[in-house]
Amino acid sequence: KARRGELGMRVPMGYIRRPSGEIAKDPDEQVQSIVELIFAQFAARGTIQGVLQYLVDQGLRMPVRCATGANKGELEWHRPFRMTLSNLLHNPAYAGAYAYGRRRTDPRRKQPGSPRTGRTVTPREQWHVLIKDRFPAYISWEQYEANLEQMQKHQVRAQGAPRKGPALLSGLLRCGRCGRARPG
Repeated sequence: KARRGELGMRVPMGYIRRPSGEIAKDPDEQVQSIVELIFAQFAARGTIQGVLQYLVDQGLRMPVRCATGANKGELEWHRPFRMTLSNLLHNPAYAGAYAYGRRRTDPRRKQPGSPRTGRTVTPREQWHVLIKDRFPAYISWEQYEANLEQMQKHQVRAQGAPRKGPALLSGLLRCGRCGRARPG
């Protein structure tokens, strides 16, 4: 089913699964406008932090459809989080692509009693399935790839304190906007 793009998966924010099994954009225009706004703000600001700051400053919330429980299928509005925005911007579904195998579970990182732990991001070359133009898209595939490249440029890499040298904070000073190391 995954190779055909038919394996059931939880649909991302801004999409719904119709009773026929087809995945479509959420019929709520406000939901669509928020998702489109997120991509527009990322194009304008260039960082996830910039998008998050914009959403918080404007008092905007993220649309979430309840997946289980008594409110299943109902729309709720949650405050934005950096990880939610990162997941949204990294998800190829917004470019209309079906992808399977993007995240795998590493048994060494799995914590007993916590079912969602141990997940690792898999490089695109190792995904099991990638079918473009499978869903209605919010952005083009080219824009998706440009967004990934932009996020890669601004990725904060964990670096420790240097072990040698006269300066105490050498290499630890970081830009407040993009997180890159600054000379100091």
